[in-house]
Amino acid sequence: MKLTHRKGALGKKLLGAAVSLALLLCLMPTAGAQSTQGKSYVALGDSISSGYGLEDDTLSFTQQVAQDNGLELTNLAQDGETSASLLDKLQTDQVSEAVAQADIITITVGGNDLMNALYAYLTDAYNQRNPENPTTQEDMKNAVMGGDMGVLTFALEVGPGFSNSEQATQALADFHTHLTQIVLNICAENPQVQLVVVEQYNPYSYLLKELSKNPIFASSAQSLCAAFGAGVADINNVIAAVAQQQECSVAKVYDAFETALENPCNASVSVPVKLNLDFHPNEYGHALIAQQVTELLAQQAIVLPEDEVVEDQPQGDVSNPAAPQTPTPPVQTQDVFQVQQPPATGDTSDLVIWMILVCITGACLVVVTILQNRRKGGKHES
Repeated sequence: MKLTHRKGALGKKLLGAAVSLALLLCLMPTAGAQSTQGKSYVALGDSISSGYGLEDDTLSFTQQVAQDNGLELTNLAQDGETSASLLDKLQTDQVSEAVAQADIITITVGGNDLMNALYAYLTDAYNQRNPENPTTQEDMKNAVMGGDMGVLTFALEVGPGFSNSEQATQALADFHTHLTQIVLNICAENPQVQLVVVEQYNPYSYLLKELSKNPIFASSAQSLCAAFGAGVADINNVIAAVAQQQECSVAKVYDAFETALENPCNASVSVPVKLNLDFHPNEYGHALIAQQVTELLAQQAIVLPEDEVVEDQPQGDVSNPAAPQTPTPPVQTQDVFQVQQPPATGDTSDLVIWMILVCITGACLVVVTILQNRRKGGKHES
C-alpha cells in the first residue's frame, strides 16, 4: 500500500510539472515574433526606387525587399523626384494615408538634387565661356547624358570646381532642410514606422576602372569620378546628420557599390568609344541595395532587453558636413537575387528553448502514463 501511494504521489507531481511546462510554452513568445511577414511597406523617392532602366522581368530593390521579407509593397516613387517634390507629395491625401498605415518606409532621394545643381553649374560655366552660343540647363543635361564628347570634355574640365560652387552649396543646404522636414512629417504621421533612408552611391567608380585602362581617358575619368565622389559624400553626410538627429536608419549603400564585384550601374564605355553616363543602378546594383536594406531590417527586428540596449554610435563627424563617413562594409552577393545570409526573423534562441521544453514535457507525460498503467496493474493483481 505504501508503494502504491508513493507512485501515485510521484505521478501527480510529474503530471503537475508537465502541465506547468505546457502553460509556460503557451506564454513564451514564438520564434520570429519580430518577423516582418505581412507588414505594409511603402517606397518613397526617385527613379532608384521606381526601378527606372530595368528590364520588365527584373525586380527593383523595393520589389526584392518586399519579396524577401514577405512585405506588402506600395511603391509611390517617381522618376525625377527631388527632396522638394517629395516634401510636397507628403501633403497629398494618397501619400499621407499610405504613410500613416505603413510599417516600413524606405526613401531614396538626393541624387536629383545633386544632378540638377551640377547641370545648373555646367550651364552657367558654359554660357560664360560661350556667350555667343548659350545653352539651356535641359540641353546641357541631354548632351551630358547623351554622351556628347564635346560637352563631356568641357564638363570634365570644369567639373572639379563644382563641389565648392554656389550651386552645390545651395543644393546641400536645401536638401538638409527638406530631408529634415520629410522625416519629421513622416514620424508625426506615423510615430511607430520603421523608416530607412538609403544612401547615395558614386555611379562612376566602376567606370573609372574601365577607362583607366586607356591612357587617353584615364585623367578625365579620374576627374569625373572624383567630382561625383565629392558631391555624393556631401549628400551622404547630410543624410547621416539628419538620421542621427531624427533617429531614423540609414542603409549603407555607398560602400557596397565601391566594393562591388561587377559594375552595379548602367554607366559604361563601348567600342567605338562611346560613353554611357546613365547613373541608375542595373540589376546587380538593385540587388546590392536590396541586400543592405534587408540586413538593416533584420538587425532592427531583434529587440534587446532594456539592460542590453546599446546606443547607436555616430558614423563620422556629422557636425561637420565635410567630414568623411565610414559606411558599414557590405556582404558581397554571389547572385543578383540571392543574399548570402537569409533575412533574420527574430531571435532563434527561442526556438531552441521550445524544442528542449517540448522534449521535457513529452518525457514527463510518458513517465506519468507508465506509472499510471503500473498502478492499475498492481491493483488488479491485489
